[in-house]
Amino acid sequence: MTTPARLLISLSDIALLAKVQRPTVSMWRSRFRGKNSPFPEPVASRNGQEQFDAGQVAEWLTATGHGNNPDVEADLGAFAVASDLPRDTTLVFATLTALLALRVLTGETMVGKDADELLDLADEQDPDDELLFRELDAAGQALEPLARYAELLVEGAFHPAAAFEKLLADRFRQGLRPHTDVALTEPGMELVAAIAVELATALSDAPVFADPASGSSDLLLAVARILGDGTDATLMGGDDDGGSARLVRRRLLVHGLPQKRLAVEQSGAFGLTGSAVHVAQYPSPGSPDMDALQVLNAIDHSVLQMDDRQRGVVLGPASVLCDVLPKGDLRAIRSGLIRDGRVRAIVRLPKGLLKSKPRQISALWVLGPSHPNVPIPERWTMVADLTGESLTPDVVQDLVSDLAASMGSRAAIWAHSFRFARLVLTRSILPGDTSLVASAHAAPPQSVTAGATAALRADDILEALSTNSPANTLFRYSVEPVTETPARRRPRALGDLLTEKRVHYVQGNRLHDGETGSGNGTPVLGVPELLGEVPLGSRRVDLMSFSTLHENGRLTEPGDVVFCTGPRAAAVVDSEGSAVVDYPARILRINKERAGGLLPEMLTADINAQAGNRGPWKRWPVRQIRDDPGLEVAAFLTEIETQRTRARARLEQLEELTTLVLDGVAGGTLTVTDTYAAMEGNS
Repeated sequence: MTTPARLLISLSDIALLAKVQRPTVSMWRSRFRGKNSPFPEPVASRNGQEQFDAGQVAEWLTATGHGNNPDVEADLGAFAVASDLPRDTTLVFATLTALLALRVLTGETMVGKDADELLDLADEQDPDDELLFRELDAAGQALEPLARYAELLVEGAFHPAAAFEKLLADRFRQGLRPHTDVALTEPGMELVAAIAVELATALSDAPVFADPASGSSDLLLAVARILGDGTDATLMGGDDDGGSARLVRRRLLVHGLPQKRLAVEQSGAFGLTGSAVHVAQYPSPGSPDMDALQVLNAIDHSVLQMDDRQRGVVLGPASVLCDVLPKGDLRAIRSGLIRDGRVRAIVRLPKGLLKSKPRQISALWVLGPSHPNVPIPERWTMVADLTGESLTPDVVQDLVSDLAASMGSRAAIWAHSFRFARLVLTRSILPGDTSLVASAHAAPPQSVTAGATAALRADDILEALSTNSPANTLFRYSVEPVTETPARRRPRALGDLLTEKRVHYVQGNRLHDGETGSGNGTPVLGVPELLGEVPLGSRRVDLMSFSTLHENGRLTEPGDVVFCTGPRAAAVVDSEGSAVVDYPARILRINKERAGGLLPEMLTADINAQAGNRGPWKRWPVRQIRDDPGLEVAAFLTEIETQRTRARARLEQLEELTTLVLDGVAGGTLTVTDTYAAMEGNS
């Protein structure tokens, strides 16, 4: 029987095991040197790092009570390495991941099996050598100790998938190129995956996510995490036989994810039919040294084979995807890709998304159907520049929302309030003499045609509202398009407007239990009213009692915007004023002397548009119009609100009438007669 090898552990892994910072371990070594319970001495060196006996370290941590992990001995296998493992880290990594895949396929422990038995199992489970046989065969005599160590990893991580991810996390310390050169940070992976999942919502069939890049699995796994358990999505990786592609297949297998193989030719071309989302990163782990021409050619393969049932998101260096390229073939190829019409959005991302290259800036392209029924000279592309931004959850959510809107029609785009993306005519960026996203910070253009379309639609609505309506519901105003180049400002963060004192923030009042009632009194505006749970004006307070109980009580002024942030964003304009705002509802009061193009109705609409945004409310984008909108605009908006109030009151009366009739008929106390028939009978 072979004696198990001693487990070794490095100083950095001791810190992870003990759940302390790395300097703490060095402090233990110096502080307890020469004492009754000295910290264990190193017993070996691997790759220039001191190695300690893991058993001795675990005993020391347990005996002294140092560290923050009460389960040190149980977790030891997740951080220690067997001393008899080969020095070839690439071979060890490939063999261990193959053993974990074999363990999942067989459901059996690898301990107690010699090398021949393990290879027989591998041949049985992988007869065509698609994912693990050659990796196990290449280990030679080291296969048995590696199998014992793989079992330790599973015991320490409690699951083969977790052990697999632990090995991938270690790839940076082991210096495993190409796995480290193009590895993305978590925010980078989550952003690309979130965009891919959002693009899939437009597809009618069960989603298929295909990664034609050589040997990438981080993005596919990030997509799977967002989709969650029980998804019917299929993940597709390349079918080449390289080590990186085989690693992808092992990783998806260990995680129990449904997968298919995408036939990718040696040239990089591939065939993908049906509804699908392409999700890829270039350079990829299988080809970390791709140059600009190879990156553009790889994207070209995706664009060439796409049909209108497919979407795509591609991540690559900003120097290739959006920055200025030298005149010549590279610029011509990129311009040709964009001219094709399937590049629907171009985004320059903040730096720091590549773990090993934190200063490199990435960019992404969103691919989709070319604009249907739009002449080539009038086609557009959405551009965004997130340089200087952090990929916080609210930034990711707003960018994904912008990019989803970019896939829509012109009307859908103009109906969306963009935070980051801007619409530009595609022909304006084709020359490539400036960054493709240079206009992302400019005011978004709006053509006269778009204004005319909106005016026609508004006129249709006004006519419909006025047809067969009482005189008091007719509108005295009309909507006309602007015939000049429209002036439009980029939305501003609400917090910036507060800082500039264009908007004042007023806290709500903390009302006591039982303070509100119905009947006469001052109306109350709170979360129930904002969310539509109770009718506006249904809750009231006695103003005298309110003034007594709340010495510093605050009332609204006409034009105040009353809003709340949870359970979702909601707002209303209080056109009359003198209402009591019930906290957590609050007030935004536009400074009339420094309004700067702010309108209460527009501010309210922009807040309501954030209903699904869980980010900080001071980052909500707010639109502004020109400083002098004209009295007609304000009067028309007031008239619309008046009509809305009347319609709401009429709807409440109809609902009450319905309840009375149903209850009366059910109880036998009411009946219904046809008054028109009775009148005709008397004539």
